Amino acid sequence: MSQGECASQSKVSAIGLLRVVILFTIVAGATAGCGTIESGQQRMGRSASSSIVRIGPPETVLSSTERPYAWPDGTMGILRDGAKYRFFAAANGYPKATMGTLDNPIAEGVRSLKIEGLKKPYDYVAGGPIYRDDHTGCLLMFYHAEFYIFPPWYLPFYSEIGLARSRDEGKTWIDIGTILTPHLSQQAPYFQTQRRAWDIGWGGYTIVGEFFYVYFADLLDVVGEHRRVNHAVARARIDDVIRAATEQGTVSTWVKYYEGGWLESGLGGRSSPLIAQGDESFLMGDVSYNTYLKKYVAVLIGEPWPNSDLYWIESDDGLRWTHYHKIVDDPGEDIYVTIAGLGEQPRHSGKEFYVYYVHSPDFPKMDNRNKVGNLVRRLITVR
Repeated sequence: MSQGECASQSKVSAIGLLRVVILFTIVAGATAGCGTIESGQQRMGRSASSSIVRIGPPETVLSSTERPYAWPDGTMGILRDGAKYRFFAAANGYPKATMGTLDNPIAEGVRSLKIEGLKKPYDYVAGGPIYRDDHTGCLLMFYHAEFYIFPPWYLPFYSEIGLARSRDEGKTWIDIGTILTPHLSQQAPYFQTQRRAWDIGWGGYTIVGEFFYVYFADLLDVVGEHRRVNHAVARARIDDVIRAATEQGTVSTWVKYYEGGWLESGLGGRSSPLIAQGDESFLMGDVSYNTYLKKYVAVLIGEPWPNSDLYWIESDDGLRWTHYHKIVDDPGEDIYVTIAGLGEQPRHSGKEFYVYYVHSPDFPKMDNRNKVGNLVRRLITVR
């Protein structure tokens, strides 16, 4: 068993609500908790285009007693309406929506949501990152869904990513279908015999040209054996996605990036890693296009397990990611990352933006992040 596998299993044993699997493996990074961190001083090499990232001190946005139970249980979707913001995120098996400000996301209330008309009998379905189409007014939610391998127990689980649609500004949602599944079958011994879980990710996406890029974790079936794929990506043309969602109430075709091209189906196809694989594990957090750097940036969740830290990567094209390094090393667990821009489109970051995450002190001893975790943010400044 690899070190990453041991880390994953120790996290699962530490807490019942932990949705963990080794998604991506990493190379070693430099440590920095607060201050100025210069990208590019890692094994992945240095380039003149590397960014300087300044990390602000942690701010508790919602304490464990203030935040809704099990919320956020993944990456949040954020919509700005003037001075107010709406937040959508997974909770304990379903989404919750709140209204407030970046300082207090629940200032004007919390609503439980349900994704209606599910096309599959999922045991857990919740999201997630939101896209608003200005032409049609349609909202799309990228959701994380799970089948429990041995119900009613939620561990182990097999997970997929799907899309839900809203025509009433997020009051109600309807499922339009699954867009991404792992290559390894749910019936494989990995799940049925070894009783292991697979977390495909929380639907973090960005826009590259005329395409949605969704980042996730794939698990390959290679001659009967499994192989993890670090930081995989799939894409679909935005116009096709919107047309299918609004006119047919379904999903368009998504394809995974594999061996230099968009060659494999999003449903069960193979993927290639976008970051070199090593001996450790990390979880995909969130991704954003940074209008100041004119780059794509992402924040990941990584070692040491189970008291995890946050890491930075960046890309010029959304495919080749470099400058992996640690940016936050809080004492305790950091998980469920959301990047929030300060402009009209929160999914676009700028010279300054926030990173939100759930922080639990001394994760193994405190037992349950849903009871003791705080929603924390840090101000990030780049140049």
